Amino acid sequence: MMKIELMIENQKQTFTVPFTPLLARRKYYELMAELEAKNGEVEPTPKDILEEDDELYSILSDVVFQKQFTLENLYAGASKEYLDGKLREAIFGTKPKKESEEGNETGE
Repeated sequence: MMKIELMIENQKQTFTVPFTPLLARRKYYELMAELEAKNGEVEPTPKDILEEDDELYSILSDVVFQKQFTLENLYAGASKEYLDGKLREAIFGTKPKKESEEGNETGE
């Protein structure tokens, strides 16, 4: 089972799924292959970087948690460190080292 806690409208909300679909890992590797193919072609613009982040974090919102929350909820409801840990957990099956029992206490 995988869970994520987000601060939405000043309230901590917990979302769970019974398992992490293998599609999450596949989407990650597809994105990495795309980025590697682009590497060196053109210097990425800030817009490119934002779009890449959206694709990466949408693995959590759209694939793993099947649109239980929006990408905007994800960005606004937790810290980058927390989200990166959850992304690693989803893709590689490794839990963040410092995750407390309560999870994402104050949107961190």
